[in-house]
Amino acid sequence: MSPDPWEQLRAIHHLKLWPRAPLAPFTTIGVGGAADLLVAAATPEAVAAALACLVASEHPWTFLGAGSNLLASDRGYRGVVLKLADEMQFIGAPSVFTEPGTTEHARSPLPGDDVVLEVGAATLLPRLAALVADWGLSGLEFACAIPGSVGGAVLMNAGAHGGDMCGVVDAVQMASAGGVQWFPAASLSWAYRSCAIPADHAVTAVRLRLTQSERQTVRALQRRHLQWRRENQPRGVRTFGSTFRNPAGDSAGRLLDAAGMKGAGRGGAVVSRIHANFVVNSGDATGEDVMALMTMMREAVYVRSGVLLEPEVRVLGMKLPWERP
Repeated sequence: MSPDPWEQLRAIHHLKLWPRAPLAPFTTIGVGGAADLLVAAATPEAVAAALACLVASEHPWTFLGAGSNLLASDRGYRGVVLKLADEMQFIGAPSVFTEPGTTEHARSPLPGDDVVLEVGAATLLPRLAALVADWGLSGLEFACAIPGSVGGAVLMNAGAHGGDMCGVVDAVQMASAGGVQWFPAASLSWAYRSCAIPADHAVTAVRLRLTQSERQTVRALQRRHLQWRRENQPRGVRTFGSTFRNPAGDSAGRLLDAAGMKGAGRGGAVVSRIHANFVVNSGDATGEDVMALMTMMREAVYVRSGVLLEPEVRVLGMKLPWERP
């Protein structure tokens, strides 16, 4: 990085800079080399100022959430990695939803009321799901065991057990080089495991719309979801979560299992014996190990079933081997 943008970033309030920061500790799979510069922003305005600086300098940059779906190259990333600081983990007080243009005296929500609350994009999704369940708010039960941050969950339209973020997001706050702005959820293009957030925008906060229910009802449903996860997915290991997206009308896990991938390995990367769509870092995996194993998994499914799986994980500092140059 040339000294000019570096000094400009240093001058922005509420930013912290780490040169040559290793990426492995910031990912759940635990692999990856160093980024030229890691920048943590503590406010939406600091994110916008950093983006304005990076866009003007034309330096390569990317955004990092909780790292639960990221595979970073062993060679690291030649550019700036921008992430939200811990100050962007917050959960606002819930309030009764009112239609725009209407007024209503403040009151405590009653069962059946729609309730809105603002959440910082760095907030961890399972932590949020547990808290709103304790408040008796329904709608986010599906997210109780999904790893990652709220912002990343919006970007991926994360979902499970028949629910997804599209169904609970009322509005999204984004920062760009032009400033900070709220966007209604209806103005965004949602699809299976994706939300069309512009590449030069970063999600900084989310307004959720949930339903007031009974605490015991919400917590009971969460317990059932957690029990299912404990029985069907690996626990206590370094992994992305789902490696490939489910193809239309089928399950990536079923296809990988049918192709005999459970227990397959490459170097320190191993396919879970519990769920075939989970790649596990057994302790000394490299990014190359994980990529080679993903390629093996994809080819095995194609040979067995004629289906080309598409990754749910994002790669940084490298290309997928099957992508065209």
